[in-house]
This record gives sequence, C-alpha cells and structure tokens, in this order.
Amino acid sequence: MFKINRIAKNFLSIGFANIISQLLIFLIGTYYARILGAGNFGNISVVQAIMVYFTMVSLLGLQTYGTREISKNRDSARILVGDVLSLRFIVAVICFLIIVILASINKSDPVYRTLFILYGLTIFPSALNIDWVFTGTENMHFNAVYNILKNIVPFVLILLFLKSANDVNMIPLFTMAGLTIGLLYQAYAYIYKEKLNISFKLNWEKSKKYLLWGSPFLFSGILAMVNCNVDRIIIKYTRSSFEAGIYSSAYYIVLFLTNVVTIIFVPVFPKLISFFHDKKFIELKNLSDNMSKVIVMVCVPAAVGGILLSKKIILLLFGQEYYTAFLPFSILMIYILLLFVREIYGYGLNAWNKEKVYLNIVFFSSMTNLILNLIFTPIYGMNIAACITVISEVINFILMKKYAEKVVKINILKHFVKITLPTAIMALSIVFLNFINTNVIITIIAAIVIFFISVVAFKYFSVSDIKTFLIKKSGV
Repeated sequence: MFKINRIAKNFLSIGFANIISQLLIFLIGTYYARILGAGNFGNISVVQAIMVYFTMVSLLGLQTYGTREISKNRDSARILVGDVLSLRFIVAVICFLIIVILASINKSDPVYRTLFILYGLTIFPSALNIDWVFTGTENMHFNAVYNILKNIVPFVLILLFLKSANDVNMIPLFTMAGLTIGLLYQAYAYIYKEKLNISFKLNWEKSKKYLLWGSPFLFSGILAMVNCNVDRIIIKYTRSSFEAGIYSSAYYIVLFLTNVVTIIFVPVFPKLISFFHDKKFIELKNLSDNMSKVIVMVCVPAAVGGILLSKKIILLLFGQEYYTAFLPFSILMIYILLLFVREIYGYGLNAWNKEKVYLNIVFFSSMTNLILNLIFTPIYGMNIAACITVISEVINFILMKKYAEKVVKINILKHFVKITLPTAIMALSIVFLNFINTNVIITIIAAIVIFFISVVAFKYFSVSDIKTFLIKKSGV
C-alpha cells in the first residue's frame, strides 16, 4: 500500500487551511468594506499596511533562520524558541510605545488614531507566534489549525457585531482575539503534542547574534513589503482616505491571491533547505521544476481571468462605490503573474543561504518603487501606483532568476508554452459568457472547470507527475 509523502501531506494540510483562512479574511474584508464605506475602509487598510512593518520588526526576521536551524536539528528548538520569544517580546513592547507616540501626534483624524493604537496591540501575539517551529519540524498541520483559528474568530465576531461605520474599532479588537486564541493553541501543540520544552536564558551576546542572523531576512522582508503596500500609504497621505479605500479594494483581491502562493511554497521550503544542505542537487532540481509547473498552472489563468472579469469582480465583491478600482486591479493582475513566478527564485535564494543576495535585490527594487511612488503617485493617483508595483516586480524577477539559477536551472518557459492552450480555451469561454451576459459567479466556475478539463486533456500534468507528488518514497 502506498503512503502519501510528507511534502504532499504538508501541502494538503497547510494548503487547505490557508485557503480557508484567506477566504475568511477576504470575505470579511469585502463585508465590512461595504458597511464602512470607502473612507473608513481606506483608514483600516492603511493602518493594516503600516502595522505590517511594525509586526515584521517585532519578528526580527528570525522565522526563516529558525525554520532552517530546526529543520537541520530538531533538538535546537528548546534554546532557540526561548531566546527568540524573549527577544521578540522586548522589541514588541518598544514597537507598541512608538505606535502610541505616532498615533498621539495625529490630531486631525481621531478615528484613524484610535485604529492605529488598537491594531498596535496585535504586535504581541504576532511576535510570540511559533509557526516557524512547526514548519521546521515539518508538522504543518499545527500551522493549519492556527491559521484557521486566528481568522475564524474575528470572522464570526465581525459578522455578529459589526453593524455600522461607527463600529469600526471592533475590527482590530476582534483581530486581537483571534490571534490570542491561535497563540494559545500553538502553546498547546508545542508542549503537549511536539513534547518540546522552552529555556529562557537570553543574554546580550546571544541577542546580538540573533539580530545579526535575522537582519538579512528582516530587512529583505520590510523592503519587499515596500513593493506591495507603500503605495496605499502614500495615496492616503497625499490624496485621500477615499481613494486609498478604492485602491485597497483592488489590492484586497491581490493580497488574497498573493497569500495563496504560500500554500505552495511553505510546505516545500524545508525540502529546498535540506536538499541543498545535503547536496542532493538532482532532487533539488526535480522539486524546483515540479514547483514551477504548479505555479505556472495557477498564476497564468488567474491573471488572464482576473483581467477579463475585472469590472464584474469589483462590482460583485465591493459594490458600485468601488467600481473605478477595476483598472488598477487589472494592472495588479500582471503583478500577480510576475510575483508567483519570481517567488520560485526568491524562496530558493533564502533556502540556499543567499539571503544577502535576496536583500540586495529587494533593496534595489523597493527603492525604485518608493522613489517612483513619491514622485508620480501624488500627481496621478492609484493607476500609476499599480504600474509602479509591476515595474518593481519585473526588477525582482530578472535579478532573482539570474542569481538563483547559479544553484539550480529551471526551465519555466516550457511550462508557459504548455499552459498557453488551456488558458486560451478558458479565455475564449470567458469572452463568450460575458457576451451573453452570464452571471459572473457562474462564469468564474465555468472558466475554472473548462481550464482544468483542458489541463488534463492536453496533458499538462501526467499520471506519473501526480504519483511523484503524492506517493511516499524513502526519506521523503
């Protein structure tokens, strides 16, 4: 009897959980966008964008480092987790104090100021998050439960209690509740399921080493976020909360799709590390090629379908007030296509001890993004902001591909060629269904079905490909 291999098991568990989690976030966002209106939705979205930076600082970039170390030696968890959590908590306190000071300075918008402080509280459960431990031990079903818990709690609470724009402050409080419950579950899984202990003996010398080890990941993460959320912040402060809300509605869909990419990469990341560490380059090449095949199958039809259905999708999800978001949304679907493909190389660089190369690339692209946004976005608004995001991602793709292929060469072009016909058939079906004015939900479902039938019919994936992915082999 065949057994499902560990990569496939982790892919399915974390994939299912991520889909459910991201779907919950997505649906609740579209729900409260209508209730709050574009102005308040813009405030919420911009605060969330700013909080990403504070949260990343509190994490200190140690997730990738921790995953890598624990995947090499599980026994390192006891000391590593205690040290990392202690250091993170101290940094989280400092970050929260800075948030309170910054919020206090803003006297002109009391709603925005309160939201900023309330969202600041979420730094603490985020800083104590240990999903990286379970990624390192390749027991990602714990992460799957955590992801569902932290999102289903605010989802239910917002549906029950958010009734008007005056209830806007409930959103960060309910978010905090979900993160806290998820954190308690992680503690249970770590102690009672993984049978691991924590030793809190942090000292300054070790702290300096952790800061040094994590800094490339921290700075590259912060810089990467410049590429995908600094535009919203600039729009808010140089144009209006209303336009920031319109643009954020387009970005909300894009962020949902962006998070989908983790479904593919997170379960594979430990294997990218271990194959490289053990010098198993044939296995590494096969894994990278199969990963790219899946990525291309996901991102190409998503981009094409999103562009063709952009107007109907915006109207369906957000309503008439957000209609003008369709154009930046269409532009950002090109960004999604580029992002999905370049993440093949990005994850590889981080897995193969080339995080400094990754940092340099992201620094260059993010500074380009920031400068262009500061110059052009205040004048031309959200459509040019979306174009700038695409330009920065082109830079990332070209440079990351160049350096990652020094380790492993991946022939992505052949996958693009093979997926062209199924995508073209799907696109024609969308055009036809639009012509006869079919409901957008029916059109999307039909397009998905037609695409996957075409994928099978034209043998984009063979039976042997599926067996390779699912069937357990020795040591996998």
